Amino acid sequence: MALKTPVSEAHVRRVLAEVEAGQVTAGAVVSDADREIARRQVRGELSADEAVRAAIAAALDRFPEK
Repeated sequence: MALKTPVSEAHVRRVLAEVEAGQVTAGAVVSDADREIARRQVRGELSADEAVRAAIAAALDRFPEK
């Protein structure tokens, strides 16, 4: 899903900084994969559902089942 109106990279950086600050406050660790997924969603390259699927896949890669 692409956005009809492109967003600036400054906007993307600002949103990501706010999201990451909230995650850190909650005690979560934000990985590089998480940042890239969020960046793609804010840019409109991924829908919310696609971002969730990508985040789950990334987490499964980081924490494989025992």
